[in-house]
Amino acid sequence: MTDLKNLERFRGIRALYGEDGFNKLQQAHVLIIGTGGVGSWLCEALCRSGVGKLSLIDPDIIEVGNSNRQLHTTSKTLGQNKAKTLALRLQEINPNIEIEIIDTYLTPENIDTTLKDCPLYVAEAIDDPKAKAYLVNYLVRNKRKFITAGGAGGRKDPSRLKLDDLKNVKGNALLNNLRHDLVHKYGFNKDKKMKVACVYSDEEAVYSKQHSTDTSLPKFGAAMAVTASCGLMMAAYLIDKIVKK
Repeated sequence: MTDLKNLERFRGIRALYGEDGFNKLQQAHVLIIGTGGVGSWLCEALCRSGVGKLSLIDPDIIEVGNSNRQLHTTSKTLGQNKAKTLALRLQEINPNIEIEIIDTYLTPENIDTTLKDCPLYVAEAIDDPKAKAYLVNYLVRNKRKFITAGGAGGRKDPSRLKLDDLKNVKGNALLNNLRHDLVHKYGFNKDKKMKVACVYSDEEAVYSKQHSTDTSLPKFGAAMAVTASCGLMMAAYLIDKIVKK
């Protein structure tokens, strides 16, 4: 039951989506896999839009090098679990939100068990190519409404972000590899719509010129303007699916 303070808290959402849309958001449950440079902003957007329950999968720890792009990274949160730290922030925004933390890495061996209660709506924001492939295969086979993130590293221009089916993606190595694996390892048809919604950048990635001489630097960096925009686009996609259900 929505209390009076929640009605006031989300009056902007109610005005935008109507009472029916707001109630659907309040009743919705979304699983977010990966709460880093893309996923942390995605989670905040869902929380601030009135989604009633979030499940967060991310066993990673906050590091100082995350400061350039990840919402939960501050000087006070270093060394903390990303998902748990993010959950505390989201509960300060909306004390009524329900949050489940799943502190594990998904593997081919545990995915069926870990996702046995997987909700209808899912966002995937991980950058491990192999894990991405078996996760997306699972979500398609189990008929979930989900969206996946392409590689955002090395990009500077958020206006180059696009939303499309995986079949039509061009210029994004992470999603090109995903498509290859889905076709060659999981039997997807490359000539048909793959039913895998993606947010991705078609901007050519800029690699670090200093990496060869300074290995403390990554091969390519990341800009919050791009990673956050990717997360916000993913959130908007899911919100649209929820309110139109």
